[in-house]
Amino acid sequence: MPFLKVNDGIGDRTPQNGVARKFAAIAVIEVALTVICFAAIVGQATPDVNESHYLTKAKHFWNPNYCPGDIFLSSSFSHLAFYVTTGWLTLIASLPAYAWIGRILSWTLIAIGWRRVCQQLFNVPMMSVLTAVFFVILNQRFHLAGEWVIGGFEAKGIAYACVLLAISFLLQQRWHWVWPLLGAASMYHVLVGGWSTIAAGVCFFSTLGVPSQHQGGRLDFVLKQLRRQAIPLLIGLGVALIGILPPLLSTADGELQRRANAIYVSQRISHHLNFASFPVTHISRFAILVFIWWYFSRWIINVTRDAQLQSRLRLLRIFTAASLGISFAGLVLSGMAEQGGEGATFANQFLRFYLFRLSDFAVPAALALVSGHIIAKWVKNRADFPHQVCASIFIGCIIVAGIALAQENHADGRPNADARSLPHFPEDKPRTDDVFKNWKRVCHWVAENTPEDAVFITPAQQQTFKWYADRTEVCCWKDVPQDPSAMVQWKSRIDQLTVPQRTSDLGIFTYSDEQLRFLAEKYGATHLIAMQSESDALAKVDASTKLKQIYPENPDQKTTWVVFEF
Repeated sequence: MPFLKVNDGIGDRTPQNGVARKFAAIAVIEVALTVICFAAIVGQATPDVNESHYLTKAKHFWNPNYCPGDIFLSSSFSHLAFYVTTGWLTLIASLPAYAWIGRILSWTLIAIGWRRVCQQLFNVPMMSVLTAVFFVILNQRFHLAGEWVIGGFEAKGIAYACVLLAISFLLQQRWHWVWPLLGAASMYHVLVGGWSTIAAGVCFFSTLGVPSQHQGGRLDFVLKQLRRQAIPLLIGLGVALIGILPPLLSTADGELQRRANAIYVSQRISHHLNFASFPVTHISRFAILVFIWWYFSRWIINVTRDAQLQSRLRLLRIFTAASLGISFAGLVLSGMAEQGGEGATFANQFLRFYLFRLSDFAVPAALALVSGHIIAKWVKNRADFPHQVCASIFIGCIIVAGIALAQENHADGRPNADARSLPHFPEDKPRTDDVFKNWKRVCHWVAENTPEDAVFITPAQQQTFKWYADRTEVCCWKDVPQDPSAMVQWKSRIDQLTVPQRTSDLGIFTYSDEQLRFLAEKYGATHLIAMQSESDALAKVDASTKLKQIYPENPDQKTTWVVFEF
């Protein structure tokens, strides 16, 4: 009999273990497929548009001898946790390898978080993969302020993974997990985590309900509920302070801060921060997305009979509505900024915190999740043939749109950072490609033939010089520092060195050789890179530079870019 009892026990456990292994295998497959889909849609060559900005800074953090004295790399480290926990990879890997390791890591974390959110709303195998693709499509094509979630490697990728995990626990009302995860999100990216914490707070208070008579007054009831969350909240706050404190420690007097705010909001990042700078097409398409989300989320909540599922859908709706509330505050402040004067000064203090960022994530995510719930319901009900057909059509449309988006993203062939910044000729792709190849060629030449402490005045139409050449540059439009003092200095350099290049066919040669030498001495520059066409344009007006050309050695060689030595 004892022998039989042992065998009975094993027999009881084996099916459970088999089921657990099956669920684990499905989870691994879904996460892996989601990452593959991310790579297929947005996995262009390195560097992506922000990788040349943040990953070079991570490298400088761990190796100050890399591009020493660069005004951007030497400025304050606003994403300290990101540089500390990932930047060490630059000591053992190249920048492209670092980017790909980070991409796979952040995409995997996002896929895990996304799948866990999906599990709270529907449980159909592979549906999390489909909805993840739908989310990427909506996020890339229906954003308001240019916020993207799936793309190159940077701090916000890890932060959004933490936010998704937090939302998965939020839907279950397991608040003791929510606050530490949002603290981790804030540690990596204080704005992503901070705005998400506010939206989660709105959700939390919405669940408190009306206190009964024996629970005391409303305020006492709320304080009692908050005390229950004290430890998780303190843990979340403690972790978040790692991301909050570094920017706060960057002190500046009032006038300097005001100037920096105006530069950041009104000039450099207005396309992300000020509603007045958003294209009408972005506003209209986002408004359509909001309307569709609002209609379907309301409808699905009303028709759902499962109380638990209804509660989760309602919390997701509240989180999304809170993100729109933050964006509405940004709309009001944008109107104040447009009036100028003291109102603009006041508004810029808050607009610099990307008030439209969270809604660009939350609305596409919520619509993708609600759509996934509807499709999953149709798929499960195999007896309902019309809805089965609708589900098939919906799934087919998402797959076709995902393939089309992937083809569009990969059509150019150049890394995003170069495609966005280098000169391009829409009617002449071979010429565009030659410009890119020549840019990499001159940067590699610089890396091999100039001192490591050389400092360059670089072309206005580029953002990848440090990535390819490993050399310091006086200024770059993309690389705006975050601390006020460095930002004001950066703006002065941009006005003197970049603006002339964008406003004249002569480019940097609108300055005489004497003026160029003065600017080089002022900013410690040892070399100058200019477009060959600008040098040729100078010759056509019966003038030529006497600066020493060191690349190419043959002045008659066509290379797109030329290098001079001061």
